Amino acid sequence: MRHYFSDIFLRKAVIALSGLLMLAGGAAAREFTVNTISDEKGNARTPVISDTGLVAWQAYSLHDGDTPVHQRVDVLSAPPNTRRSDIIIWQDGKTNNLTATDTRLTGRCEQPVVGGNAVAFLAWFKNETDLGMPFTLSIPDKTDEMKQMESDYPTLFDPPKPPPVSTVEAEAGEAAPPPEPETPEAAATNGLNENLQRQMWRDSGQAADIVYYNTARGQLERLTSGNRHYCSPVVSDAGVAFQCARGWPYGYEMVAWPASATNLVQLTTNYYYVLHPDLHGNELVFQGWDGNDYEIFRYRFDTGQMEQITNNSFDDTAPVVWDGRIAWVGYPTITAEIFYWADGALRKISERTEDNTAPSIWEGQVVWQAYDDTDMEIYYFNGRRTIKLTSNTWDDLAPQIRDGLITWMSYVDNWDSEIMAFDLSDNIAVQLTNNEFEDSYPQTAGGKIVWQTIGAEGSFIQMAVPAAAP
Repeated sequence: MRHYFSDIFLRKAVIALSGLLMLAGGAAAREFTVNTISDEKGNARTPVISDTGLVAWQAYSLHDGDTPVHQRVDVLSAPPNTRRSDIIIWQDGKTNNLTATDTRLTGRCEQPVVGGNAVAFLAWFKNETDLGMPFTLSIPDKTDEMKQMESDYPTLFDPPKPPPVSTVEAEAGEAAPPPEPETPEAAATNGLNENLQRQMWRDSGQAADIVYYNTARGQLERLTSGNRHYCSPVVSDAGVAFQCARGWPYGYEMVAWPASATNLVQLTTNYYYVLHPDLHGNELVFQGWDGNDYEIFRYRFDTGQMEQITNNSFDDTAPVVWDGRIAWVGYPTITAEIFYWADGALRKISERTEDNTAPSIWEGQVVWQAYDDTDMEIYYFNGRRTIKLTSNTWDDLAPQIRDGLITWMSYVDNWDSEIMAFDLSDNIAVQLTNNEFEDSYPQTAGGKIVWQTIGAEGSFIQMAVPAAAP
């Protein structure tokens, strides 16, 4: 794959650093080599990278044509069997399309995540019921409040099914004729009428399944059986965790698959919402509704122990975990704050800022984005104190920290975003891209950085690696 930029592209960031930059003295900034690792004329999105150098992304492909992919209206509305979304992996300079030749799939695969040498993602299968891991969702007793709600709104909980309209639905008998059109009465308020409410909550068709791939095994393993809405997978060497929908108006449960197991494990059993899993090693964290607000929970794959980390009167959300340390977004007031938990001690690490969100954690260090009364900036907690990493007049967003590097997307020229890197070993920031395209959502691990670039002929994946010493 050719280099999209010059072999060594290095530009010192045009940003002001408070505190850290002054420590650098005369140290030289780390240099990076930037390569394109996907098809530049394709439609590659959402890259992720693990500490082993495994990169995965989602790529769209269409029927042949001369029009650039990003200009094609059929990217979103293509005839059946003409649009695909596949999962591509890259490791040690080699690219592999994991899903292109698997005849079990419909051609729709999305949202890859990686951990170690494993990938998990969402995929739509042609067969909706067979070949997944054995699993039956446990159902708790309904409270009196839930029973009363179902009694008051029966059509929302169990709406009548329409006449069969598809070949599959009509196989058992002749399809019923379409009903006569109705003219609904004018609504008394701006709310939806009952017919539209039924339409909103009716089954929307087959949902995605969770798929697992390990480079050592070399095969796609279907973990779920297409019978519910599964989403938000996370993966590590310990296994996979994901959300499983109970069905409206009830929420999600958290389900896990320990690596090499032959069954799924339901970790929560309630009628509330369990969301935003994050997994590192054996530690899984997520937010769960306790009946009053969201709290943070931790589950260990190795011991099976579940622990409630927070117990307060406000929402705690979006946790991230690394080796026993957890960071999350809390809402003690209307302003979002970043909290840090280690060895049983809780600490608020955001200070005098608003909209503190998107935390990323590594070895007790945390980065996040926050509003400083002017724009969005990047903040860094080094384990002892919080430092404002950027201070400028444009937005800095989506920070990630891993293996001694911090990366983020920055609207340096207030036009399109560029990718920044900050090396914790020399405390110098460098700008990795300098173009007229949107470079966004960087991820880092193992000293490398990947991101997506929306170019003139499509979107593609870029990788920055430290340049070899002269």
